[in-house]
Amino acid sequence: MNDRRTTHLLMLLLIVIWSIDAVTVSLAVSDMSQIFLLCFKTMCSIPVIALYTRAAEGLRLPRRKDVPLLLLATVLGDILYFYFEYTAYRYLPVSMVTLALGMLPAASHLTDCALAHRRPTAAIMVPILISIGGLALAVVPDASEGNALGYLSCALCVALWIAYGYVARRLGERRYGPAQITLYESVAASLIMLPFALLNAPASLTAFDVGIGIVVMGVVTTGFGYMLEVRGLIVLGTTVSGLYLNILPVFTAIAGIVFLREPMTALQWLGAAIVIVSSVFVIRETEKGKT
Repeated sequence: MNDRRTTHLLMLLLIVIWSIDAVTVSLAVSDMSQIFLLCFKTMCSIPVIALYTRAAEGLRLPRRKDVPLLLLATVLGDILYFYFEYTAYRYLPVSMVTLALGMLPAASHLTDCALAHRRPTAAIMVPILISIGGLALAVVPDASEGNALGYLSCALCVALWIAYGYVARRLGERRYGPAQITLYESVAASLIMLPFALLNAPASLTAFDVGIGIVVMGVVTTGFGYMLEVRGLIVLGTTVSGLYLNILPVFTAIAGIVFLREPMTALQWLGAAIVIVSSVFVIRETEKGKT
């Protein structure tokens, strides 16, 4: 009970961190490749994650039989998911990327039901459908502006998140803690991406202002943020933790307005409001019987 409540609070903190990260990434991908940014953010996060893991859960090597599952989680959640998310930032405003990723709750809940061979209840499906309608209000008008590749990248992110969530939960069931999973995946992802990152290194980082920017993003958003994400997936499940993405668009839109001067239309604000309100109902219904 207390663990779930604490995790809900930490997930709220996570969306604040991610909204700031979205603005930073949107600026960064105009000056460097997605794979370079992602690789060095991940590498910068490893020392912090390792120190936290040692204190909270202890350092140990993963069992050999778990390595294939660990590599699958790394490719799905640490490399492909974020690569396509960063790709979306090349084509869409930050607020529209997070709104498009709001497809996740409906998709993940329907996937849960399909795998469990059960019908979704009306109490959950009604707000999910309303949430989809809210997303449509904000996203569909914008889709006519030649941003199809950005929205396709978001759709791939949704599929990858769902797949990663099930793999991460299986790792959690094998008695690995959230910090240990994060550390294993960060090291593996860095080793896999490093050769590609070096081949795509920018001539200069001065346009991005920043060795410091990558380090800060790596430590705070990739290190601390990713540990919160894995904890949410394990403690709350794929659907409930994913629902927090529906609240992210408002925080991201505000950050985009303040830092990037990206205005949102009244229709987009209405869609975002519908998404948030409906998500609250879905979270409450999904949590019934789990506490």
